[in-house]
Amino acid sequence: MLVVTTDNQYFYLANLLIKREYGTVKLEYLIIGKVRIKAMMLTKLSLKYDFSNKFLGEPGLTLRKQQDKTLEADVKNVLSYRAWIQAKTNNTFDHIRILGIVAAAKGAENYLPYTIPKIIQQISEIEMMADIIIGLNNGFECPAVIDRFTLRPDVQVIHLYTGEKVANNTPAKIFDNLMCEGKPYCITNIDFPPTKYRIFVVHQQEGQYSAGKIRVLGDIYGSLLIKSIDNGWIPPAILVTFDAESQFLVEHKYSFIEPDSNGLKIIINQLKNQSGIDILGVKHKFLVYQKAMLDKLEVLVPNFSEDLPPIQWFLDIVHGRFSSFMTKPGGGTFGKTDIIISLLTVIAESYPGSRCEDSHLTILAEYAGFKGDILIDVVATNRTPKVTDMTTDNPPKKAWIEQIYRWTNSVQGLKLLYGEHNIKKIVDDGLPWWLPLTKKIEIFKHIIDTNNNLFTIVKKLKFLIIAFFTYRQIKKRSIQNPDVLEGKEAKAFW
Repeated sequence: MLVVTTDNQYFYLANLLIKREYGTVKLEYLIIGKVRIKAMMLTKLSLKYDFSNKFLGEPGLTLRKQQDKTLEADVKNVLSYRAWIQAKTNNTFDHIRILGIVAAAKGAENYLPYTIPKIIQQISEIEMMADIIIGLNNGFECPAVIDRFTLRPDVQVIHLYTGEKVANNTPAKIFDNLMCEGKPYCITNIDFPPTKYRIFVVHQQEGQYSAGKIRVLGDIYGSLLIKSIDNGWIPPAILVTFDAESQFLVEHKYSFIEPDSNGLKIIINQLKNQSGIDILGVKHKFLVYQKAMLDKLEVLVPNFSEDLPPIQWFLDIVHGRFSSFMTKPGGGTFGKTDIIISLLTVIAESYPGSRCEDSHLTILAEYAGFKGDILIDVVATNRTPKVTDMTTDNPPKKAWIEQIYRWTNSVQGLKLLYGEHNIKKIVDDGLPWWLPLTKKIEIFKHIIDTNNNLFTIVKKLKFLIIAFFTYRQIKKRSIQNPDVLEGKEAKAFW
């Protein structure tokens, strides 16, 4: 978010310029003092009117140039971290193990009892081992779930504890004892015979600055991993980020998902066989979840046959296929460990208000020159509400709409940070009307699928119309309330 300190004369001037150029407008916000001016196409306006240092802090620096400069600085920081990691490890990595990282909060106990064993099983099928880090956010605990992992003879569970987090962007020190005494803990490489699977459970201390996914990831990446590398740890060559409900499954032509398939195997083999690829994402697959029993424990599992809400249905079709929908999802991104650590360390330490760290990572990776792709034949399961589900707000709201609203808020924050001109072709919060006609036709063909009967085609057209108009309403709301990504005003999000 751009904050400009000025007096009433400069406020009047900015307001006058905007009204003269666009009339009554209401897209992006220019923040001047404590006054918000609704401004359409602010980045275009800044190109025409060269705001002085009284507006932007540096002579002749337009908003667009400021956004470019911020992006350039963040990319430089990412590359600096990567160079440091490569120097510390002598560019040598562990090719026997995979590093997996998941942040967890209330509700994760409904998924982890079966998703962690599933991931371990998939890794074992490719004859590799794993270090899995589970970050329990802001005092959240799920002892019954963790105890289940200790029953496995091939798993070692290591409990770690964070000290006090003194600021929202400062990683807390991590210790191997509840009192947080002695030297901070560092991961080490295993002597033979190795433990096949190590699960590090990071119990993040509850505190003023702890709540939020990016905050616990900041402790894991910026403290545990960075300090372990500094202490001589050689990390696995491949790192995978996932969510509590993530399962990596194979999907055939957007029509059939194999529940017992091994999508992780396909991704890992792709990374191994094509050394030029730095990061691979999977397609996110929205699914409605339902209750089930697992060894006398109630869990939530995906229902592969239930209809999705309109926007989530649309996003499933276009994700990974078209520009603006190329985010490497937080629920399923695989890549070179030094690269992903560098990206998420920078995001966590610079933007503690980020709730779409996956979109943020995708943008920085693109501009840092890292080569990546999305494999559309592999999906990561991602929970979405039923169409009829309501939030607990007063008054209640439609849960599926609020899920998309939260995401568009985060994208608005990224637009203000880096500029829409820099991120539009990677991630956007609207329908891609700017794409060439041929691409629009291709999207339409994917949506309609002429192999369907007339009833199904009409139903899909209805869904598309609902998605379009609902998207417009959501975007209007999100423009008025973009996420604050940095500073003391940055909020905690999941």
